[in-house]
Amino acid sequence: MKARALLECTIDTANPAAELAATISAVLAVLPNAEARLSVLRTLDDEIGCALADYLAPETEAVA
Repeated sequence: MKARALLECTIDTANPAAELAATISAVLAVLPNAEARLSVLRTLDDEIGCALADYLAPETEAVA
């Protein structure tokens, strides 16, 4: 058996940005050190950057 620490979150999609920010803060609060928090934040930054690029790609193609 492997012991795990789990955090369950319910996100109200009527206010997603604030809910996601609160969830991220909750996750960061349980991480053991600044290095772990920074790693999570960098990974999120990459994922958000990719999502933005995918979302904005049709607008860029329409302008070209």
